[in-house]
Amino acid sequence: MSHAIRRSLISLAAAILSTVLVQAQQPASSTPSAASATAQQDQKNGSGIVPAGVKLAPQMPAAGAPRPFEFPKAATKTLPNGLRVFVVTDRSEPAIAARLVILSAGTIRDPAAMPGVAAMTATMLTQGTEKRSARDISEAIDFVGGSLNASAGKDVTAVTLDVVKKDLATGLDLMSDVVLHPAFHAEELDRQRQQLLSGLTVQYSDPEFLASAVFSREVYGGSPYGLPGEGTPDTVKKLTRDDLAKFHDANYAPNQSMLAFAGDITPEEAFAAAEKYFGSWPKAELNSETPAAPVAASGVRIWLIDKPDAVQTQIRVGKLGIRRADPDFIPLQVANRIFGGGYNSRLNTEVRIKKGLTYGAYSSFTPHRFAGAFVAGTFSRTDATVEATKLVVDLLAKMSTGQVAPQEIDFARDYLAGVYPIESETAEQVADRVLTVAAYGLPEDYNTTYPQQIRAVTPIEVKAMAEKYFATGNLDIVLAGNISAFRDSLKKAFPDAQYEEIRFDRLDLLTPDLRKSKESGQAASPESIEKGKQVLLAAAKAAGGDSLNSVSSISMAETGKLGGASGTPIKVNWQIAYPDRSNGAVTIGGQNVLQVCDGKSAWIAAQGNTRDATPFIGEFKRGISLFGGGWGLYKMILAGTVTAQFIGEEQIDGRETQGVAIKAPFGEAKLYFDSQTHLLTAARYEAATPQGPSENEERWGAYRTVGGRQFAFSDAIYRGGSLFLESTIQDLQVNPKLQESLFAKPQPQAAK
Repeated sequence: MSHAIRRSLISLAAAILSTVLVQAQQPASSTPSAASATAQQDQKNGSGIVPAGVKLAPQMPAAGAPRPFEFPKAATKTLPNGLRVFVVTDRSEPAIAARLVILSAGTIRDPAAMPGVAAMTATMLTQGTEKRSARDISEAIDFVGGSLNASAGKDVTAVTLDVVKKDLATGLDLMSDVVLHPAFHAEELDRQRQQLLSGLTVQYSDPEFLASAVFSREVYGGSPYGLPGEGTPDTVKKLTRDDLAKFHDANYAPNQSMLAFAGDITPEEAFAAAEKYFGSWPKAELNSETPAAPVAASGVRIWLIDKPDAVQTQIRVGKLGIRRADPDFIPLQVANRIFGGGYNSRLNTEVRIKKGLTYGAYSSFTPHRFAGAFVAGTFSRTDATVEATKLVVDLLAKMSTGQVAPQEIDFARDYLAGVYPIESETAEQVADRVLTVAAYGLPEDYNTTYPQQIRAVTPIEVKAMAEKYFATGNLDIVLAGNISAFRDSLKKAFPDAQYEEIRFDRLDLLTPDLRKSKESGQAASPESIEKGKQVLLAAAKAAGGDSLNSVSSISMAETGKLGGASGTPIKVNWQIAYPDRSNGAVTIGGQNVLQVCDGKSAWIAAQGNTRDATPFIGEFKRGISLFGGGWGLYKMILAGTVTAQFIGEEQIDGRETQGVAIKAPFGEAKLYFDSQTHLLTAARYEAATPQGPSENEERWGAYRTVGGRQFAFSDAIYRGGSLFLESTIQDLQVNPKLQESLFAKPQPQAAK
């Protein structure tokens, strides 16, 4: 069953069923139920009533007196190759945390126009070395009950090891092996690439991701801090083993790295272990060029990312912030805790608790080595978007006046100073804090004096921070949601702002204007057109060639589940008359639905109600053409009514495919054919739905020979990167005699 017809089934037929079922379940009257009346009587009888003489005070208890806090001092040593080693001994538990950070391997060091290299390089460290496979590494660390991970952030790549003391040698042997001798095996790269692409497919349909990604791009402008660290679908597809190996050779060096140990280990033991496992790491002179500084926004700029099917709007408001080593960092922490840095902050109190516009609102300063950003973020239902956005900006403006109550300052200081020791207890936390001080060039006593510095922040400093960093004259605002529902009212609320609007599926995070090119791919050339034609002809031949022209109709039974393996069962009996007529008798969720297309109109009927589906007839026609891996499409190809352009090779579901962008009588699509069998593997296209356009991917498999022709007996539908429906053909008949009445539209009944 094609995705197009399924979409009509789910969106239109479900609407009919829900209307019928809701009407059937309406109560006969609005009289309170017996249970409700009993509950009300219980309340009157005293349930939940405060006893006489007891008074509840709506306030929190006062903070206790500050307790002494002494962050453990780290012993340090620099190895001959330049690796800086830090050690904090804590014998309370027989566990050791080791943290290696490589300052020259953050995502800001990605090659130009190729974000994702640093992140994938880090990911691949634990996926095989010159002497160990990915499985060997995984089994070895699991056997000792430890963990070994690697990841790339904006500024650094971090490799983390957690083991008990007796297994430290095993852990460090693995850790040094993955850092010094990664193999970047092609098969492991392919596996990681597919996993990442699946995740990115989901993200690029998620308003939350889109809002944050666009906000970063706009705030940081041309700075690499604004680029997506994991890369984009296009850059991830281009990644090669050589890209990773070159990045590793050019950016991994001991003299740009730091190693911290925390736990049941003495400095002497740690220094000896560092020398044994990392002493042979050769020193290298690397490019330490500082990235370009971002330029602050001028005025208010509003970016609208249109996702028509969204029922909520993701909201981001902010601007450039500070770098981590900025002297304003500590007083700004206090100011931000007051504004949006906690549940009982001004922002969350007003937007969530008082107005009920969201489930949560926050603000944060994210500082990096060379730059930073400030963002206030929340989400709200579509019809409350403008109110919520205006409220966030108004609260920023109020904060920027510097009018902060003494009790707000006291609470923020007490909280930040009080929670710091709690967040500095485990070996992992201690190691991370030690490396943070070293990586960002903070004073050596920073971790010990942090609580005192927080408590020493004065009201005058908070006022200065509020006036300096919360002003609303220059702001970047990003809204991702159903833009048409609030566009006009938003422009009335912010009449002086600069506006940019982009459909979510036209977004390109690498271009200066964040938009894909018109063609979104390579320009059509005679060569690409000819190659596209040849790919289609080869596919038609593989599927049955001229024998497909003799197929005038098919009848089949299909079963599947909506929502994946644990979803809702669905059964369909299909009658298809080529080129454009279909009758589908559907059973879903215990309800029967009939959906029909006669080539000129379409309709869906359920429980005596008939709904016109003609606005979605293109979806029916596309589905008919792609049934079973494209028999209807191949008939069009052989008739010469399809134009094509070759768009490149791509791996899908572990199969190498050749991609072709087509224009057919049913519309446009991108088709991907197995490079070996030439049969259709997948199709991507934009489908029209009652909720708005939707990006879809459909995949075919389990091909069988039917009368000398190849027909796909399995089908999987992905919507927003997630499995939407999977199905299997149970029975197929070719050229059955179909009655014309199957495609006849019901006549409306005359009014009585």
